[in-house]
Amino acid sequence: MGGAATTTSLSVCCITRGPTQRVAAQLQPLRELASEILIAVDDRVDTRLLVPLAELADDLVLYPYLDPVDRPVGWVHSLCTQDWILWLDDDELPGTELLRELPKLLAAAEETHYWLPRRWLYGSPRTYLAGAPWEPDLQLRLVQNDPRLLWFPGVTHRPIEAVGPHRFLPWPILHSDLLLNPLEARRQKARRYETVAPGRRLAGLPMNLALYLPELRDELDVRPLPPEDAALVDAALATTDWPEPADTPSFRHASREEVDAHWHGREPDEALYRAELELVDRLATLALREERGIRLRVRNRGTRLWPWDRLGVPEVRVSYRWWTPAGELEVGDGLRTPFPHAVPPGEQAIVLVDVAAPPRPGLWVLELDLVHEHVRWFGCSLRIPVEVTPLRKIGLVGGDEQRLRAVATVAADLLPGVEPLVLAPDAGGAAERTGYEAAPDASEYVLHAGPGRARTALRAIGLVAAAGARRAGVQPPVARVPLDALATVDALLDLGRDGSPRERLAHRALVLAAKGLGLPVVVVGWDAEAAVRTAGGLLGERVA
Repeated sequence: MGGAATTTSLSVCCITRGPTQRVAAQLQPLRELASEILIAVDDRVDTRLLVPLAELADDLVLYPYLDPVDRPVGWVHSLCTQDWILWLDDDELPGTELLRELPKLLAAAEETHYWLPRRWLYGSPRTYLAGAPWEPDLQLRLVQNDPRLLWFPGVTHRPIEAVGPHRFLPWPILHSDLLLNPLEARRQKARRYETVAPGRRLAGLPMNLALYLPELRDELDVRPLPPEDAALVDAALATTDWPEPADTPSFRHASREEVDAHWHGREPDEALYRAELELVDRLATLALREERGIRLRVRNRGTRLWPWDRLGVPEVRVSYRWWTPAGELEVGDGLRTPFPHAVPPGEQAIVLVDVAAPPRPGLWVLELDLVHEHVRWFGCSLRIPVEVTPLRKIGLVGGDEQRLRAVATVAADLLPGVEPLVLAPDAGGAAERTGYEAAPDASEYVLHAGPGRARTALRAIGLVAAAGARRAGVQPPVARVPLDALATVDALLDLGRDGSPRERLAHRALVLAAKGLGLPVVVVGWDAEAAVRTAGGLLGERVA
């Protein structure tokens, strides 16, 4: 994995309602590897049956169950005290490869979390299902114990999220649900999950039916487990499910409030939408098409923790809308900006909000607000009048790309209020290579008329004529691409064009079309700075 070996410790945690003796047998192979085993038990279980778990666990906690089933996942992880956490369900056990690799994996880890494949046992304790939808079933189960990197939505099929570098490991955990539960019980589970998280499909079927009812498939790819894994499963499942009742062992009983303090998946109420916004930076003007970051102080006046970055739920972001002075909504969904850190109730964050200018110059009203994605705006908005100023452009056409970049650099330096636009045959490639915005020149229109100088000349003449017509208020049906590009600039810098006679003709036609549109055209000779200054004077721009 790379990096120097370090001493690390491992917590193993499990949430269960039994059967207690079998769950203890499934976790037993991890006893020598784990510095800590923590087991949370549904408090509906008879406490006289907890002895096998109490003998194995370092910490045994009972908790009050409430749907959804993943509700206590964040709480259980919060109880873990070691460097890493491995979470297993009570119908899972680690494969032998995972057991062998865990010490080396954690000692050399440069990642913050790992995804583990899960194998679905089926038919017998010695066979599993291969192929979709059971492969790949990747589970986020092995994480660094750092709350800054983790989030626990606690909703069905989305119990845990993590950020940071990670790996997809090849060593599986073994899942025995299809062995332990009869068909009808699995059908009821699939229906229950479909009710909680409806509409998801996998391999052509509703997701939960696809996973839990392999009997619906005409053909199944059932493969043998490696012998060591088969022996591990045999030993665990051969254990009696429940022990004989005995004296109740010692345990701690968690409260509903303790569990739910780490559960973020509860339904939102009005208390979520209490916030206060305050502008830190003054914002009076934006240039057309400008995108700018402005600092906003946001206070959480509600009762829910807001997650940071793109992590977790509720998905709360800072966004904005643009209104006209007459009160008409022009931009209904602005860019989204996440919080730079989690924001607990009663605390605040400074957020650098990305704002893109509206589509036209003039006076606008910027409405900043928080949005609960896919649900609603908070309605705690801050409104600011903003003047959007026109953004002027200067076109650059001809020359090689080295020359274009050099002239564009001079233009950006001397005319900071004017944006360079490169006109080139390959606009996409030119933009990537030069670093400046680009648009098509006349090459495609003029040179692709077909073979022969006559056709090329006719196209060139047609382009110039179309420019004159457009300036007169007529929209000719030809040459729209090069004329639309010219229509976005306020002046043109002509760098000249080498190449074939046809290429030079296409270049000349574009220059004449620019003049036909009434654009100032400046020929760039050996002194690029003088040409740029001349163009700035024609535009009435102050030269830096």
